[in-house]
Amino acid sequence: IYTFTDANGCTNSASVDVEVFDLPTVSVSGGPFCVDDAASNLTASPGGGTFSGTGITDVSAGTFDPATAGVGTHTITYDYTDGNGCSNSATTDVIVHALPVVSVSGGPFCVDAAASNLTASPSGGTFSGTGITDASAGTFDPATAGVGTHTITYNYTDGNGCSNSATTDVIVHALPVVSVSGGSF
Repeated sequence: IYTFTDANGCTNSASVDVEVFDLPTVSVSGGPFCVDDAASNLTASPGGGTFSGTGITDVSAGTFDPATAGVGTHTITYDYTDGNGCSNSATTDVIVHALPVVSVSGGPFCVDAAASNLTASPSGGTFSGTGITDASAGTFDPATAGVGTHTITYNYTDGNGCSNSATTDVIVHALPVVSVSGGSF
């Protein structure tokens, strides 16, 4: 209510109804990701707002690219304005995990050597390639592989669901050609 009294002492008033709107309830979420994951859209509610922050490649769709963002924790902001012109925002920390560091090695072997386990780090992955007879243990059998160079791959997935692989060339040598001859006695 607004009341006014003029210089003559006359008073009048006016009133207006004012409606106050609540701010919209806004949320955003996404991740975690591995650094080599494909770009994907974050989840936000209600739809129709804009996203900002490191790794956002499409501000309207909320496309987050882990490779663009890089390894680490990235704060993403979602801004939304409703039909009443009221605005609100929400933030989330999106985590991007590094790929595990993986290595594998072994050999060289003679073709008649006993089967043995290759060395890989970290443990818990799987081995593949010619001559591998136990994919979990990394057992390599030179006789099964045969003479030559054999590429062995070790695949590992860490607790974050991030995967990486390493390869090594395992050499299997032929046995030497040995001959003996007898003399006359």
